[in-house]
Amino acid sequence: MSSQEGPHSVSFAGCGFLATYQLGVAQGLLTQAPWILHAAPRVLGASSGSLVAAAVRCGVTFPAKMVEELLLFASRLNEIPLGPLNPSINMAKWLEYVLRKHLSNDSHRLANGRLGVAVTRLLSSKKIMVTDFHSKEELLQVCALLCSCFVPGYCGVVPPSFKGVHYVDGGFTSMLPQPDHSLRTLTVSAFSGEVDICPQNEPNTLDLVVSGTIMNLNQANSRRLVNALYPSDGLETAYHNGIKDAIHFLQSSGGSIILTMNTTY
Repeated sequence: MSSQEGPHSVSFAGCGFLATYQLGVAQGLLTQAPWILHAAPRVLGASSGSLVAAAVRCGVTFPAKMVEELLLFASRLNEIPLGPLNPSINMAKWLEYVLRKHLSNDSHRLANGRLGVAVTRLLSSKKIMVTDFHSKEELLQVCALLCSCFVPGYCGVVPPSFKGVHYVDGGFTSMLPQPDHSLRTLTVSAFSGEVDICPQNEPNTLDLVVSGTIMNLNQANSRRLVNALYPSDGLETAYHNGIKDAIHFLQSSGGSIILTMNTTY
């Protein structure tokens, strides 16, 4: 994160079902320092992080409600063979249902120009940042119909299309998307690494670069990866850990930089 003054954009990484952690971070920030999210020039997300970004940018003021939806869906997955890989599961329909239920009818106006959804163009593997949304249906198509969250084989076989172009998970090319116009970005991830707000683990000597983002290579992150793809009963704990880590960040020296934003909000 840059130490420049003024509002910072906020970027949420792709973390699968551990989006509950990032929703916890959002809840912690909204409770303790709401101006950070309200004044952010852009809120960005890749993969499941785009759903968190959409919820934050479009005025879902109680992230806990989104967590409840994730926990209910995860509970259903745990009751059937193969979990999320079961052919009866249509994750796109579930995502569309959740966003349609919680986003207001004017959500596209709140999102237009200030929400950034990272997607990967299928044929060229080019990173694309979608920032223009002209209707709620268009916003739902980009976020809910898996243009940002589609992992071939895990979410289906045929990639979704937007305006006639096929896209896959934005995390393939940008795990933590950055705005082109500014280096002032607060980053959030459910995996420990070189990220502003993330779980804290014991120091380690090995790192892994994933789509431009440095993650720690350790057992804790390995367990998180399994939980992100095949959800267990740790999702609710991740939500509460996200709240605690957000508050810890605000109380730390790094957080004091962000707190100066309150003078401009």
